[in-house]
Amino acid sequence: MSAFEEVGVAPELIRAVEELGWTLPTPIQAECVPLILGGGDIMAAAETGSGKTGAFALPVLQIVHEAIRTRQRSRQNAPAGGGGGGADAPPACMLNAEDRDSVVAVSPDGLRCQARSEQAWGGVRGTVGAFGGRVYYEATVSDEGLCRVGWSTQAASLDLGTDRHSFGFGGTGKKSHNRSFDSYGEPYGLNDTIGCLLDCEAGSIAFSKNGQLLGPAFQLPQASALYPAICLKNAELAVNLGATPFKHGPPPGFVGLASAPRSATASWQDTPSSSGADRKPLAIILEPARDLAEQTHNNFTAFRKYLADPALRNELLVGGTNPQAQVRALQEGLDIVVGTPGRVMDFIETGKLPCDQVKFFVLDEADRLLDTGNQDVIMKMFRRFPKAGAGVSRLQVLLFSATLHSPEVRALAGQICQNPIIIDLKGKDAVPETVDHVLVRCDPQEDRSWLQSNPAVFTDNIHALDRTGQPNLDTRENWSEAVKRLKQRYLQRIIDAFQMDQCLIFCRTNFDCDNLEKFLNSLGGGTGGGGFRGKRESGRENPYSCLVLAGARSMDERRAALEAFKEGDVRFLICTDVAARGIDIQGLPYVINMTLPDRSEDYIHRVGRVGRADTMGLAISLVSSVPEKVWYCTVKGIKPWLAPDAKNTCTNEQGGHTIWYDEPQLLQDVEKRLTRPIPALAADLSLPAEIAARVAGTQAGSGGATQYGQQRGGGVSKDVMERVQAVRPAVQELARLEHQAQTSFFLLKRKWAAVA
Repeated sequence: MSAFEEVGVAPELIRAVEELGWTLPTPIQAECVPLILGGGDIMAAAETGSGKTGAFALPVLQIVHEAIRTRQRSRQNAPAGGGGGGADAPPACMLNAEDRDSVVAVSPDGLRCQARSEQAWGGVRGTVGAFGGRVYYEATVSDEGLCRVGWSTQAASLDLGTDRHSFGFGGTGKKSHNRSFDSYGEPYGLNDTIGCLLDCEAGSIAFSKNGQLLGPAFQLPQASALYPAICLKNAELAVNLGATPFKHGPPPGFVGLASAPRSATASWQDTPSSSGADRKPLAIILEPARDLAEQTHNNFTAFRKYLADPALRNELLVGGTNPQAQVRALQEGLDIVVGTPGRVMDFIETGKLPCDQVKFFVLDEADRLLDTGNQDVIMKMFRRFPKAGAGVSRLQVLLFSATLHSPEVRALAGQICQNPIIIDLKGKDAVPETVDHVLVRCDPQEDRSWLQSNPAVFTDNIHALDRTGQPNLDTRENWSEAVKRLKQRYLQRIIDAFQMDQCLIFCRTNFDCDNLEKFLNSLGGGTGGGGFRGKRESGRENPYSCLVLAGARSMDERRAALEAFKEGDVRFLICTDVAARGIDIQGLPYVINMTLPDRSEDYIHRVGRVGRADTMGLAISLVSSVPEKVWYCTVKGIKPWLAPDAKNTCTNEQGGHTIWYDEPQLLQDVEKRLTRPIPALAADLSLPAEIAARVAGTQAGSGGATQYGQQRGGGVSKDVMERVQAVRPAVQELARLEHQAQTSFFLLKRKWAAVA
């Protein structure tokens, strides 16, 4: 039995991961896979590069595949004619306890609902909707409060009347659709009965109050099935869907929804078939950036390779790409969606992405998702998913990240998880032990090489209006501009000193990336366009070839840059923190921080790109000894660095878009996170003595040179040793039992030989 089989992974998935070179589950996979297969919510934190994607992708694929196979078998075994509870048996017509907000309570008979929150609206839909004929239901206000009643599609928000898929009538005498609230009819309140009329033939919705028609309210722009929908705030309503006599009969030609013919109604229980256009997603995985979403999508594609009968379908939904192909994939039927919050929510709100069958909601890099302002989108999404059931039959919420210790993540988990199991494997403080950390102190008051004019450097225009560039001008602005120039010169020296063949370089902003790209291209004699080396470049190799991976570049540019870097066609990949999460570059030897990140946890993510899979890595940080003024734009979409003026170069407190950076303080935060000081490179940029001695000792112990980017010579990783120690008792017991069995067999063989 393989190690993956021991944690519950299906043989077809094991075959796929073994092709990828995986022989043992990582610690996070060994912990999470059985728990997810058992139906639990998970909050998992583990160091970067620990195999988090496989920890959720493998069990999600396995459960989704089994769910579709089960549906396929049940359809094949369903009795003909629909008798005895078969496919044509009419569903119960009531309020749906599985299609409601958490603040809404539904009575056991499904005919009464209430919401006691005084701050939040809560919605609920019916179990049966109509797409043909003329149908009617009644709602009676049984307690004071605010309410809206009406109709909505399954794609609509439960907040009735706030999107294009729902149509409501509120107690204040307003009709509502797509956040447009217009006067209609008259107000209603306690003990009033509102009749809700849906005429699918004429494509219209109307309402009545205590038996009096109020006139047409909406003309329907679509022919999708519409379900009874109610939205409440500190109120209670009773509904009659037609199973019993109405308090006020419907107009001629209308029937109660519960009495409508099966051929004209739809049920939330109608499940998708195993193939065809009605196959709806069972899992939605959110990533904070397009690059990460694409990488996760590719992992799902690789893992599902041997899952058959039926084969699974997954699709990538991210911005910056043509949505038409994604729409076609959804129309043809999907099982798993990986995407970024904006694009996924857009598809849900426009009705292109149905979410009434979702079983898994996965937030990967959950802290970064919240950092980028997605909490409201996540909660809107969550409210649309079905939440009833038990075990693997209910919605499972999985939160994964390199760290889950922020109050924001804890608060989000409290809202969307049910008793989550917390798995914290070094998620807060640890980086791989194979990473060496060093720094270069950049003091323009001591090192005057920033005054050199050749080669030219390119700074961020933040001091375009200031007096700078003079060696004896003792102002904050002069030293800030000086350190920006000095850091680029130090970068060139570091590259030359270490003879770097491959390195990931982190900058704060997209504009910083652009400037550094120009600087390296000028060093290599290039004129831009990447400065490719190797098989893509003719003539002399460029020792400073580079490309940029940053949010301002198009998806195609980012994809091409990452691929070129992985293939070795360029030496340097210049990036913002968008690349610090989840990007896996095998055997990467170096990371350089042109500036320290704003938060110490982002330093952990950055340097986690090296030292993966027990390879040695070196993280070098350029740390300014003087305050540095940097852009910190608080208004999305503007680019003040392109046209600096007296206003936008002011600090945030003064109404501008800049801050003063204190890198010595940021360095203290990082060192506190690492629990040790970071030594500086020597004056000649050689390794500090303690690191050089340890590397030399490693080389001597292995009988050969251990270089950054290569497997650590003669050593075994701490994680591997811990796992060996953990399984040692079991292996010893197995050896004892094997010896006992072999001895017993030998003695038994001798006994029978003696008898013969």
